[in-house]
Amino acid sequence: MDSAAIILAIVTFLAATAVCVILFQRLGFGSVLGFIVAGIVIGPHTPGPVPYRDVAALQHVAEIGVVLFMFTVGLEMRPRKVWAMRRLLFGMGSAQMLVTTAILGAYLALVVDAQWEAATLVALAFAMSSTAIVMATLGERGQLSSEHGQASFAVLMAQDMWIVPIMALVPILAHRQSETGHPLWAQVALVLSVLAGIFVVGRYLLPAALGRLASARRMEGFGIVLFLAVLAAAGAVEHTGVSMTLGAFLLGMLLSASDYRYQIEATVAPFKNLLMGLFFIAVGMSIDVGALIRDWTQLLVHVSAVLVIKVVVMIGLALAFGVGRAAAIRTGFYLSQSGELAFVLLGAAAAAGMGTAEGHTLAMLVVAVSMILTPLMVKGADWLAVRFDAEPATTGPEGTTALDRHVVIIGCDEVGQLISFMLERADIPHVVFDHDIEVVRKGRRAGRNVHFGDLRDLSTQDAARLGKAAAVFIASTDMERAKELAVTLHRLYSSLDVYVRVRSLEDRDELVAKGIKHAGTAYIESTLLRGSTLLKDLGVAEEDVGEIVQAFQSDDRALIRAVSARAAK
Repeated sequence: MDSAAIILAIVTFLAATAVCVILFQRLGFGSVLGFIVAGIVIGPHTPGPVPYRDVAALQHVAEIGVVLFMFTVGLEMRPRKVWAMRRLLFGMGSAQMLVTTAILGAYLALVVDAQWEAATLVALAFAMSSTAIVMATLGERGQLSSEHGQASFAVLMAQDMWIVPIMALVPILAHRQSETGHPLWAQVALVLSVLAGIFVVGRYLLPAALGRLASARRMEGFGIVLFLAVLAAAGAVEHTGVSMTLGAFLLGMLLSASDYRYQIEATVAPFKNLLMGLFFIAVGMSIDVGALIRDWTQLLVHVSAVLVIKVVVMIGLALAFGVGRAAAIRTGFYLSQSGELAFVLLGAAAAAGMGTAEGHTLAMLVVAVSMILTPLMVKGADWLAVRFDAEPATTGPEGTTALDRHVVIIGCDEVGQLISFMLERADIPHVVFDHDIEVVRKGRRAGRNVHFGDLRDLSTQDAARLGKAAAVFIASTDMERAKELAVTLHRLYSSLDVYVRVRSLEDRDELVAKGIKHAGTAYIESTLLRGSTLLKDLGVAEEDVGEIVQAFQSDDRALIRAVSARAAK
């Protein structure tokens, strides 16, 4: 492929994706469906200028986006919080797999007349939901910490863990010997050993390495080591037969209490967003439009059956495990589709000689179409849930996902810590950022909610939830950096009140001219305060002291400007 063809391919990809994503976002279906439809438009099964055929290779590359996404989800999940979800994770998640598989298996055996071995394996594949689509949808809607978000997450993690015994079951159901030749207990021991290794790396080795790089301000090395660790953890877990997402999630969870949490999220975010979009495009490209048109009657029946069975089972189990009515409805509808692991499992079944080629193609189409319908199911869940109960979008105070109308403090010197202390006394939610890891550590020891990160980075701004913040206070001692950041944040977040500490009245005037209303010269205020104390100690009446201070503060500090002008001559 020459350079002109490559440029044409890139332009086609970007143009189709931009049009579809913007259109479906405007229609209220979110970006996920837009990416999938873009994949259908530019895929090998649709006539177009870019006949890209190696969809499987594209999917393998794009799966890294799912890995990075689950890593960032792990950053939001403290181990204590995951342990508190153990009843949903091991109880409800396992029950969902067993009950859904039993009902879908009976449906396939009785209605489709499939052999019980093939029916069981296909039912297991259909019972799994899409981690990529569900978690991306929850993240896009700001519902990861909601009741239905937590319930959905627990089920998805349980499904990822179930893939180990299911893959071991494939050769048994196909009446073949396992390709690995290892018994199940040995494979489970291997999985536990790999997870233990990830624990050691994520708890001790990786934080130490990132700390050294952060202290030396070697942020390129910081990113390289981070990506190496994430991909190594994912690859090691996949080598044992488990979904890559489980290893990435575990590593993220171990780093959730790290001083570098927000900088880690900011480093990963651009690659995660790009590859996640590519993953959904690859899903769309895998859909054979011709086969879909030929088998539309069968697809309509089977997709409807899968969606209804999964919704009913999930809602019933969620209610049985104490989930609220509205959250149970949303959980059932959010998890109604089949997922990316189904492609893996169906591929393993085909390789083992189970079922026919036509049946395999039909099953793959059922999975793909159910994934496409997820945004519609989500809209249906919202419509139905509000008629039973009103569920808040987010719950729980932990993490920045729960922050709303908060204050972001940039700089953790004495001034930043004092502002943090005052906000804490006033019971106002806030978070502090500093780009110096030593300052972060000192702030942590002082009990402040301070994190490592550079707010000039858009991803760090997202991590700080600046779009939902009430105000930002810039306490940086680097004046040029502080002024640049103040103007940037004011332009990006028009509803955000920007407070910044400046060095001189000239700096203040410069920022005021650019729309920054709350630029304060700290030395003037502190000097007036100390001068007031001096005058009172010298016997000047408090009323007279107040008039003197008021004179200096009036008319935009005209008297101070006059004194400064004379001193400059």
